[in-house]
This record gives sequence, C-alpha cells and structure tokens, in this order.
Amino acid sequence: MDWATLNKKIRGKLENLRFVGFFTAKEAEEKGMRLVTGREGSIGLQGMVCLYWLVDEADGVIADAKFQVFGSPALIAAAEIASELALRKNYDQASRISAELLDKQARDRKEIPAFPETQASCLNQILSAIDKAVHQCIDIPFAASDYEITPIEWDAGVLPGGIPSWNELSESQKIQIIEEVIDKEVRPYVELDAGGVKVIGLEANGEVQIAYEGACTTCHSSTGSTLSAIQQILKARVHPSLSVIPHVIQESR
Repeated sequence: MDWATLNKKIRGKLENLRFVGFFTAKEAEEKGMRLVTGREGSIGLQGMVCLYWLVDEADGVIADAKFQVFGSPALIAAAEIASELALRKNYDQASRISAELLDKQARDRKEIPAFPETQASCLNQILSAIDKAVHQCIDIPFAASDYEITPIEWDAGVLPGGIPSWNELSESQKIQIIEEVIDKEVRPYVELDAGGVKVIGLEANGEVQIAYEGACTTCHSSTGSTLSAIQQILKARVHPSLSVIPHVIQESR
C-alpha cells in the first residue's frame, strides 16, 4: 500500500502522528501507572507493531497510549487510530475495538473502505496487539457498565458562526450534515460501549432529536456527559444554534 493509494484521512494522520513513541517502566512508576505492552509480528515478515499503554490500576482506564511500528504506512495508520480510540477508555472498552471500527475511523467517504482487503493483515495485527495488551490488565477492576467517563473524546475544532448558509439549507441537507458529523465523531466511541446513536429528526428551533441504541439505552451517562459531548460537537462542527435532546418513546396504555 504505497502513498499514492492512501486516502486523504490516512495521509493526514501519517503527516501528524500524535501517538508514536514508547513508555519506559520508570516513566510508568513515576506516574503511578501500570505499563502494558501489546506486541505482534516481526520486522522481517509483514511488519511489527508494539502498543504501549499506561493503565490506571484503580479503574483500568488507559491514561496514555503510544506505539512503535516497523512496517507499511497502512500499519502505522492503523496503530495511530487504535491508540486514538483506546486513549481514556478502560481496557474492557478497548477490547471491543474491531477491524470495522478501525476502518470506519479512517474513511474519507462512508461507503468506501479505507483499508482494502489486501491490507486486512494490518488490522488483524493491531487487534492481536490490543488483545495481548488487554490480557495484561484482566486483574484490574473496572466498571462493567454505566461508565462515568463519556465514551466520546471531544476534540472538535470550532467552526466560527457555523456552516456557511446553514439557515438556507433544506431540512434534509441539514440532517445529512448532522449524520455525517455524528458518524465520524460520535458513533465510533459509543460503539466501544456496545451502543449506538440514531438521528430521529431536526426541529425548526434547532433541536436535534436522537435515539440511543444498544447499551446506551440503559447507561446513565447517555443523558449526561455523553449527551453534552454530542451537543458540543454539533455546535462546534455544524452550527452554534443546535441543541440535542434524547427521543423518548411514549408507552401505550
């Protein structure tokens, strides 16, 4: 997979790597964290990846993440994305990272895979490294459900004034934009908790109605920190007039 075949998002991640590097046992001790490593592959074959996590032994949360890779650009990009997803999640959430989720995080367009079938081995290497790292954490306690930490890492840049001519767009155009932002910046994180988010509709006053799916329907953070994060993302990425409310299904009597 040479540079010319990489999509725009993968090239962008490779040009601005945030997680490349490693931790030492001394650094982990100084920070009061457990150093966890997940290594897979070899330099002489299809490449080698080593994931480094600093894990809080009080709650299993991955406080920091780095990686080293000897291999293709695709393997480097996959390790970067995996580290991004794992950061500030607990190791149980990290264990739910899948090949599909890694690929979705790297797509330019929703319907076009970022990693072709010929690069499936790269994703499998990353998943194997994650599995080995998680195995080193199984004695650490974590909350089995209703995580206090929102599964969404809000790192959205503010778009001053919102999308140009937002008020002139049709309702269907507005919903399409909201869907795209949620698909890229919200769903990958709630999927780590086996949950989902569905856009129900958009009111004239800017209220975006959403419905939670899966584990999110019973998680108390879905009406607190997660809901707030979704609203902040939409205000920053789309338009400051937007607000988010959960859709409530009325029970029949």
